[in-house]
Amino acid sequence: MSEIVFNKTSVGYNGIPIVVDVNFTADKGRISALIGPNGAGKSTVLKTAAGLIKPVSGQVLIRDKAIDSYSSADLYSILSVMMTERVKVGFMTAFDVVRVGRYRYTGIFGRLTEDDRSVIKESMEMIGVWDLRDREYNTLSDGQKQRVLLARAIVSEPGILIMDEPASFLDMGRKIEFFDALTEYVREKNIAVLISMHEVELIRKVADKVICIGQNGRIDAIGQAKELISPEYMEKLFGMKKGKYEEYFG
Repeated sequence: MSEIVFNKTSVGYNGIPIVVDVNFTADKGRISALIGPNGAGKSTVLKTAAGLIKPVSGQVLIRDKAIDSYSSADLYSILSVMMTERVKVGFMTAFDVVRVGRYRYTGIFGRLTEDDRSVIKESMEMIGVWDLRDREYNTLSDGQKQRVLLARAIVSEPGILIMDEPASFLDMGRKIEFFDALTEYVREKNIAVLISMHEVELIRKVADKVICIGQNGRIDAIGQAKELISPEYMEKLFGMKKGKYEEYFG
């Protein structure tokens, strides 16, 4: 089942398209990854899918319903979003930051039930930040902060998870741990993930579907990672000299 559908959509800002004629789906139980050069429009596509900006033209459907027909409360009861922008908080602990993700269950008073606490603990353990729960968020390293935000993104138990470069500040070991956990989480919860990534070699292992955005502001190719991520195609997509991809990633 397709949880997100882009149907002849153009995305951009102030009525000016950055990526045109976008047609793809993100499906339940699958990780769909956007790849392409910096500035190609990956984040713009994600923000449109998350309802943060409106399409310039065309349509985005969430569960077969036009995204602009949802109220904010209804939309964010279905999906959770993690963008690359830094989150500013006061003197909150890591636990407090993650618990914010349970807002739609706890209401304005933020009262946690035992079930809420159990889900928070499970989410933080999955991402490897339970041991940081009592640490003040602002004292954490960039990598630790990113992992706390990852836990906050999944603690709402969303049906759709939209993530922009979620592993940006993680070292290779933590990236692998995270993507292993994410893959297991997607299969177990049967959720749809739409994610942008730079780590091409990790995409080959993680993604079920790859959507490639070219430098011309169009979708260049859609398919399975194992089929698309070849030295020849990566050199074409990223404008690399022939042989360079294989030289570095052979």
